[in-house]
Amino acid sequence: SPSPRSTCPSCRRQAYPELPPRPSLQQAALCSYMLRASTHRLIVWYNARLTAAPYSTKAVGTGVTYTFSDLTAQTIEAEPRAVGERVERALKFGAVGGLWVGPLLTRWFNFMERMLPGASLRPLAIKLFVDQTVQGPLMIGSMFCWCALANGASLPAIRAKLDEELFSTWCASVWVWAPVQVLQQAVVPLQYRVAVSNLVSYFWDTYLSLQMMPAPAEAGAPVDPFPRQAATAAAPGAQPLLRRRSSTFLRDEPPTPSEAKLVKRRSILGPAEHK
Repeated sequence: SPSPRSTCPSCRRQAYPELPPRPSLQQAALCSYMLRASTHRLIVWYNARLTAAPYSTKAVGTGVTYTFSDLTAQTIEAEPRAVGERVERALKFGAVGGLWVGPLLTRWFNFMERMLPGASLRPLAIKLFVDQTVQGPLMIGSMFCWCALANGASLPAIRAKLDEELFSTWCASVWVWAPVQVLQQAVVPLQYRVAVSNLVSYFWDTYLSLQMMPAPAEAGAPVDPFPRQAATAAAPGAQPLLRRRSSTFLRDEPPTPSEAKLVKRRSILGPAEHK
């Protein structure tokens, strides 16, 4: 009997009537043409939007990218959340991208192109150095602040978060974005640089969401790094644990020697007398 992969359409249909018909070459060519035509129309529409409203077009594209990146990050976290909480968190991260990152990147690329035009080795090296040492830390630090504020964190908690995670996140960004920026400054036209950044940014922003968007237990109520209850409830002679945040997870760890002294002092004096 003929196999399901038979090249004879009539034999295939007679032997296996339940199988769907194989598309013909004409149908495949039509689908390919429609895909190319749709892509061409999308590019034409995007170029028209860039000409008519460059800032808003790039801002909307960045906001959409950040929203989907956060949804991907929540899937990776696999933490139980209601649909409303997932949407709220994704919209917060998308707002940071659309209202802050997109417009700021647009102005930054325009500024760098005016100050250092051309794609030769010298201006390219200067732009890469300035981009990674000036724009990178400022952008990442401001994103940490906006994300923390959107989730109700206090200013001391934001400062502690920056001290703990800003440098490591910036180092990771250099490994990711330095090659991308070399490619952008060398071959990508100015009007498309934010769009190319958004393409790479989907994966990078998923990582940033894991770093910047706090777990639900931290939102609006930062964990006290020196809880008196932990010190007083511990068994005699036992070392109390301090709750820390690493990436997106809370974990209890032994305190450092200086922290242990503060915990001991607070357990003796009480929070009202602790200075």
